[in-house]
Amino acid sequence: MALLSQMIRTVAITGRTDTINAWFAERQGGRWAEQTIRAAFPAAGPHVQATPPPAPVQPPVDPAETLRELTELHRRGFLTEAELEGLRDRLHV
Repeated sequence: MALLSQMIRTVAITGRTDTINAWFAERQGGRWAEQTIRAAFPAAGPHVQATPPPAPVQPPVDPAETLRELTELHRRGFLTEAELEGLRDRLHV
């Protein structure tokens, strides 16, 4: 009822009904568009959370192989002695 009285009041003040019709058409059109999109993409709503993709499975790390690779990188000059020691310590943890 309040909406109808607001509409009557606007028509009485402005003398025009086209602004009322445009407002209602825009309001209803927006609602219909929203409902159509929600129906087409149900998982896109804010209340539905998409499940994250599964984490890639990594093969188990062989500490001996990793230590060989680190030693080779140190021998070739890519790692300093301090970096090699730090990585070696983290490898044993």
